[in-house]
Amino acid sequence: MQFTHNPLRARKYILACAAVTLTLFAASTTSASDAPQVKLGQEALVGTSSPGLSKFMGIRYAQAPTGDLRWKPPVPAAATTGTVDATKPGPGCPQGKSPWGMPSSNEDCLFLNVTVPHDGTGMKFWQRKPVMVFFHGGGFTGGSGDVYNADNLASESGVIVVTVNYRLGALGFLAHPALDAEDHAVGNYGLLDQLQSLRWVHDNIAAFGGDPDNVTIFGESAGAIGIYAHLVSPMATGLFQKAIIQSGAPADETLETAEDQGKTLAEKVGCPAEANSAAADCLRKAPVGKLVSAEATPIAVIIDGKLLTRPIADSLKAGEYNRVPVVNGTNHDEGNLIAAFMFDLSGEPLVAGGYDEALQGIGSFIARVGFSNAAIPAIKKAYPLSRYKTPGLAAAQVITDGVIACPAYETSRIMAKYSSTFEYEMADTDAPSIVAPPISFPYRAGHFSELQYLFDLSSITIKGTPDMTNAQIALGKQMRAYWTNFARTGNPSGKGVPVWPEFQQARSEPVQSLNKPQSRSVGNFAKEHQCGFWETVERK
Repeated sequence: MQFTHNPLRARKYILACAAVTLTLFAASTTSASDAPQVKLGQEALVGTSSPGLSKFMGIRYAQAPTGDLRWKPPVPAAATTGTVDATKPGPGCPQGKSPWGMPSSNEDCLFLNVTVPHDGTGMKFWQRKPVMVFFHGGGFTGGSGDVYNADNLASESGVIVVTVNYRLGALGFLAHPALDAEDHAVGNYGLLDQLQSLRWVHDNIAAFGGDPDNVTIFGESAGAIGIYAHLVSPMATGLFQKAIIQSGAPADETLETAEDQGKTLAEKVGCPAEANSAAADCLRKAPVGKLVSAEATPIAVIIDGKLLTRPIADSLKAGEYNRVPVVNGTNHDEGNLIAAFMFDLSGEPLVAGGYDEALQGIGSFIARVGFSNAAIPAIKKAYPLSRYKTPGLAAAQVITDGVIACPAYETSRIMAKYSSTFEYEMADTDAPSIVAPPISFPYRAGHFSELQYLFDLSSITIKGTPDMTNAQIALGKQMRAYWTNFARTGNPSGKGVPVWPEFQQARSEPVQSLNKPQSRSVGNFAKEHQCGFWETVERK
């Protein structure tokens, strides 16, 4: 079975535009010195402008998920009248301290930001610009959309970029028998938020000059896991037409497993584990701080029976997913940053005597792409400490190859059978480390490092980080062109950039190496990352 795309052409598009047509002529960007305005019904959003850009931040796309709405699917934002200040981002969702965003305890956090390129003619629904919607990473426990400044991504190629906040951690991904007995979709509240943001985009983006029938979703790390979920979810059908998966794996867990974790969390915050209204009431009254500090679950989404009906990998293998064009890729040294946070930045560098224990932790790091303790002897043989300068680098390579690179590569092989697929590896091993200080080994092209080539991440860049070289600046412009070409046409290749061949399922190649001085197609990805070995490892 293939999900239909429900393109919503002609009549539906005209009806969607009709609601805003009467007001667009009076409410659009005027000049660089005037605040840009967009009118949605009786609500006028007032944003900010800079040469070639209008920005609207802190736009509410759902009601505050507080009180009785905590652990409920998002409720669309209520219609309002009058002028609404859209010059500042809304608060991030509740989270602790992390490199990816600011700590927050504010549950009223379901906001998005829209960056619109323009040429001085304003924002008109007939412009039909491509739309890119970004879901941030951060392990489903940290981050916010406003961190990702999309000015260059939007202005260089004329695409509209939307960045989104969604519920995180215990407030976004909690399964508990008391909550799951209620009559609503359960567990994946953060993913339900993402879907609601896409509905908002479909209903409103024409007012900004965007095309609701040309939406590309993209996400990194946990955000990429969310993209996998939307690809296979029947609830997402028709809400997007293309997808970009950055440094993610199809990671999911059963509702039963998630409920066991939820019961443990409930007990930590002083609530019952039983499936009764008292337990649900207790959880909804629990302080945000307690919930944030108590969360500790694997990075995975939940097979809840509605948003996800079975394992992501099973749906992809059967071809039962939203068959849209896909870009899928990883970074050359994904594990280096992750190993840094696991070891060096959590206390001490990994030593040889701790290699077995480290592998045990890595095996349970991400659901579905982990491995059992029984596989550790074979992994140690394939990744002997003697081959690496430090034990930390050995562990990092296991993460790179076994947890991220090869699972993503194998998934591309599967999807290429059914839909256009383009595979990449960001391979600039001189990439600046912007969120972590120096450690016992180099970060190289680590996890998260590709995002600085797509977005301005100065708000979270640590002091003292070296500026990009001219060659890296050029690589960033090239990568942004690939991403926006794909959003526009479904193919990353285009004028002014090296050709990026489509991934061939039969040959499992080529992979586009994104690197300076010039990106190119390579055929040694699987060999370099020992993907043949990882095909033999039993996954959790």
